[in-house]
Amino acid sequence: MKRMLALACAMTLALTACSSGNTSQSNGSATQPPPSSSSVSSSRPDPAGSGDSSSEPADSEGTSSSRPGENQSAVLYIGMNGRFQEYPLELEGEITPGDLVAGISQLTGWNLDLADEITSGKGGMTVMFAETSALFQGPPDPQKDEFHVFDAGQLSQTILDSIQKTLQNWAVVSGLGDPASVDVYFCGPDGGDLVLENIGVTIPCTEPYSGFPSQT
Repeated sequence: MKRMLALACAMTLALTACSSGNTSQSNGSATQPPPSSSSVSSSRPDPAGSGDSSSEPADSEGTSSSRPGENQSAVLYIGMNGRFQEYPLELEGEITPGDLVAGISQLTGWNLDLADEITSGKGGMTVMFAETSALFQGPPDPQKDEFHVFDAGQLSQTILDSIQKTLQNWAVVSGLGDPASVDVYFCGPDGGDLVLENIGVTIPCTEPYSGFPSQT
């Protein structure tokens, strides 16, 4: 009888030990920490990089409103004594006063070399002509038929009137101001008065250009 009780107790202890071991293994697997969300997301491929064209740099650049290659437009005025013909000018990028003078030169064939960049100040703009310009060297030979001039006086007045008119209208937004309110000053190569000895005319650099003076 004692042996049977002892055997029963031994079997009970053995079963209890087995059950305790299984429980501890189950609890151990259940308490393992899950992978962190950061490690999971960093290992995933970017959906935008798997064929989504909207994420490509070329597309984002193509929709930019300030592309460097965008054309800008302006109007060149050629004439004198208040009578002018208008010619459209289109250039890539921002248009400057120097571009306008260069555009007049290319259009007409007149040499309009400048001694310095066109500057702003004194309530307007200052244009300084170089000694190589047509004001000192005369018209090209041959001349373009559309822009033919008959003497140095007509050439000089047409150059100055045209540049003044073009710069004034470029500087003022249409409908928002008076182009005539923009002062334009003309200077010689040394920054002083524009002296045209061949026709006896001097344009003072300290006063805004108000029209071509009478020739002496």
